[in-house]
Amino acid sequence: MKLYLGQKRKRELLLWGVAFICGVLIWWAQAYDPIREQKNELATTREHLTAESGQLTEKQKKLTEFIAAHKSITQKMSRFEGLKVEGKTIEALSASTQAILQQYLDKQKIPIKAYKEMPAGKWRGHAISQIELQFETKMQGLSDLLEYLDSLNKVVRIDRLTVVYRHMKDSDLFVVLQIATLQMEGLSS
Repeated sequence: MKLYLGQKRKRELLLWGVAFICGVLIWWAQAYDPIREQKNELATTREHLTAESGQLTEKQKKLTEFIAAHKSITQKMSRFEGLKVEGKTIEALSASTQAILQQYLDKQKIPIKAYKEMPAGKWRGHAISQIELQFETKMQGLSDLLEYLDSLNKVVRIDRLTVVYRHMKDSDLFVVLQIATLQMEGLSS
């Protein structure tokens, strides 16, 4: 019997050994190898994402520099837009200029005696519209109008100002004022 028990024990040990080796192989195939592959994939993905993050950080830095450099251009353009008198054509520009002046003169109760659109001119290769206004006023009215034109902050200039003194009941001065306005449609800074 002893011999039989020794063989049985050997068989059990052999079966346990085979079962253990099969268990290790199954564990290797089912658990360890997929985890190792997943770890390698995650490491590769991490390296890729790290490189992509570095590229995105560099792009963000360049875009931030670009925005900072071009912020001043945006400010200049907004100031440029504020100087504009609306009008795509010379006639429309003249009408807009006349409307601005008409509004001020109406508020000051200075009636326009005559309005005339002058031929378009050029300034440094850019078109300008020219209008002529004739009106009667007192010295204070002319002074206020000139201050208004100075503070208007638009691309208008006085081309010619003719003042004739006449002693009249309501007004002392007969004024002929020529105003030129730069056509800014299509201009860039």
